[in-house]
Amino acid sequence: MGNNYRSLGKHFLTPKQLKLFNYIKDYKKENKYMPTFREMCVHMDAKSTSSIAQMLGYIEWKGYIKRYPAHARAITIVREVA
Repeated sequence: MGNNYRSLGKHFLTPKQLKLFNYIKDYKKENKYMPTFREMCVHMDAKSTSSIAQMLGYIEWKGYIKRYPAHARAITIVREVA
C-alpha cells in the first residue's frame, strides 16, 4: 500500500498530521493555551505558516479539531486519535 493515505479514508491522520495534532494537544495540556503558528512551524520544521495552516485545515476537515477564524490560538480539540 505504501504511502497512499488517500485510500485510508477521511478520518485517518497522516504521520505529519498526527505529529502536529499530538503537539498541539500536548502543548495545550502543559500551557493551558494553544501554540502559535510560529511555534508549530518550529516544531514541524516547516518553512512557512501557510503549510501549518494547510495541515490544520486537513486535521479540521477530518474532524479532530475546530478552528475559529480571526482569533489567535483559537483551536479546540474535538476528538482524540483512536
